[in-house]
Amino acid sequence: MLKAVIFDMGSTLIEFENHSWDVLGKMGTASGYEFLKRQNISLPEYNVFEAMLVRKLEQRLSSIKENLKEIKFEEVVFPFFEELKISTEDGKSSNFLYEYYKPITQQATLIEDAVEILSSLKEEGLKVGLISNTIFPGDYHRDELKRFGLYPFLEISLFSCEFGYRKPHPEIYLECLKKLKIEAEEAVFVGDRLIEDVAGPKSLGMKAILKYKEGRDYSLPIQPDAKVHSLTQLPQAIRNLKWD
Repeated sequence: MLKAVIFDMGSTLIEFENHSWDVLGKMGTASGYEFLKRQNISLPEYNVFEAMLVRKLEQRLSSIKENLKEIKFEEVVFPFFEELKISTEDGKSSNFLYEYYKPITQQATLIEDAVEILSSLKEEGLKVGLISNTIFPGDYHRDELKRFGLYPFLEISLFSCEFGYRKPHPEIYLECLKKLKIEAEEAVFVGDRLIEDVAGPKSLGMKAILKYKEGRDYSLPIQPDAKVHSLTQLPQAIRNLKWD
């Protein structure tokens, strides 16, 4: 019955959390601030600049919990620039976004054996897809997938910032299934979070395998169909799944 394996990206195929997201946010803010300073733009003191950006971001992120509608980081940058009286018509906002993200992507690393596992799944005739929650541009992440050699194995890479909704909204999974031309019962989802990568897919009829991440909170009473601590365990975990 299995026709496709759909992966989460962060902490499943690519590790972004080599630092906490609080630290990564500070790294990004500092990088963006220095970029603007190099443009000879008049800016407030760094601590004020950082507090303003964090406030704008938190205001937008708080709305996600209500309806799972994804935001885009540029939607935070535009009003932030307006508050600072910086023009958004000369490309500086896009460059700021790129500079903000640069230290985040530079410290990202490939999860061990990710390329080999995706390659083996394709060799078995399975379709491989990806669904990832992100507020950053999808093209940034496609560049990362290409950089780490993962992109050629993916038939679809679906990012919440482009789709408009984030996991665990059912529509983002259904869109991936539609593009892969399969039914939910023919797919396995693999990811490191209980709600987004286990409960969401299972609610639609998919099997779900938890990719364990050290330090992640797994206290919720949500049961995956299998659990792996490394991707090398994934093929056997898939073979052990029970199908109706």
